[in-house]
Amino acid sequence: MGRSELAQSPAARAPLSQRLISGGASALLTLLSRPSERFALRLGAALGRNWARFGGPRIEDARRNLRIAFPNWSEQRRRRVLLASMENLGRCLVEFARMNQLSVETLRERVRVEGLENLEAAQHQSSSGGVVVMTAHFGNWEFFASAMHAQGYPISVVHRPRDNSLLDALVNRERTAGGTPFLPRGFAARAALEALGQGRMLAMPYDQNCTANEGVFAPFFGRLACSRVAPLRLAMRTGAPVVPAFLHREPDGVQHTCHFRPAIEMAAENGDRAAAILENARRWNRVLEDEIRRCPEQWLWLHRRWRTQPQGEPHPY
Repeated sequence: MGRSELAQSPAARAPLSQRLISGGASALLTLLSRPSERFALRLGAALGRNWARFGGPRIEDARRNLRIAFPNWSEQRRRRVLLASMENLGRCLVEFARMNQLSVETLRERVRVEGLENLEAAQHQSSSGGVVVMTAHFGNWEFFASAMHAQGYPISVVHRPRDNSLLDALVNRERTAGGTPFLPRGFAARAALEALGQGRMLAMPYDQNCTANEGVFAPFFGRLACSRVAPLRLAMRTGAPVVPAFLHREPDGVQHTCHFRPAIEMAAENGDRAAAILENARRWNRVLEDEIRRCPEQWLWLHRRWRTQPQGEPHPY
């Protein structure tokens, strides 16, 4: 079934807005998959750059995020980071549209892996070989699962389903074409436990906002951010080591490096589960913040990371 067929098959029951958005996304992916890669990547970068320059959707949110994270920077410096981040996002869109055209050999050449000793040490430490991989929307995060699959590492990914079911189906079709299981957040507990028990890597993004009943408030760039507790509970329950991993786009705009960082030392419960969860949220956020500070232009600044705030705190958006 082609992209357009997939987008239209359940359309009779979907709202018009969902049909328009998914149809437009399908057309855009098809368009970006056809020209030469070099031209398409330049086009993607230009699309992202102009999205930022002309104040497209969520750009004002991104500016506010950068002010929260880097209050001492000049506005000019924050603008440079935003433009570079949006150029990266545009290239990511192009690469996503063409991802299933890449052979296993090309993926191995395109994505270099560093820090495998950190991953392998964690796998040896794990009773099943299963490892929780804490990651984020960094570099071309969509390449991560495909690259690890190409390297021969079994991996499953927990993801947040989109509100638009047609768009969600379209995106997941592209993601899973290489054979990697993507587990919808909220329905993934049993499958996640099975993946770890089978010795798989379980990748879990940890850089998105959540509701107050789903998370705890832990510092992130000096401001409390509602941080999801389910990944923390899973790691604490299973004892699976937690290894951070982030994809960085190289300066040529085409090559990527996947960095596995040393495993996060998890706080033990010691009779106070709530305190341990909060401390582990702090530790995960600290690792993510350190990575973003290394290469701020490669993080996705569009997300409203500080949207949920403690009662009485001002809303940043």
